[in-house]
Amino acid sequence: MRRLGQMTDHLIQKQAQVEALSSEKATFQFRIEAASRSLEEKKSLMSMVSDSKIDIESGTWDFSKSKDRPSLEYKVRIGQQQLGSVLKQLDAIFSAGSAFLRRNPTARWWSLGYLICLHFWVMYILMSESQSSDDMKSGAVVSLENINNTVGF
Repeated sequence: MRRLGQMTDHLIQKQAQVEALSSEKATFQFRIEAASRSLEEKKSLMSMVSDSKIDIESGTWDFSKSKDRPSLEYKVRIGQQQLGSVLKQLDAIFSAGSAFLRRNPTARWWSLGYLICLHFWVMYILMSESQSSDDMKSGAVVSLENINNTVGF
């Protein structure tokens, strides 16, 4: 029985280590992707500048390949890379959260209660109406106005 308890504790420690390492791996992957994206952007901008035709004496500049007008394909490719990076980060975050909730039944119940309260609060804000000097506004607009007034916007 004692051995089983020790093995369980050891397994939990190893799972925590695996989660920490996977989180660290995702962070490093994000940093590598950001650095490679930056490097690609700089390379493409340098090639665009070197490919553009500038004639200083006549005052002409061929804008077709200059850095002021990058190609649509380049923008789409960069956008896809950024979206992929964001999706990987979100996946890592939600995987860590689901692993935590799988191991902790108390946390599962508290998170479920929190989500239910949050839904009721949002429904109350959206469904409530309050009188305003100009016209009828929803509770959400009034709440945002109150927030802006207290913050000082």
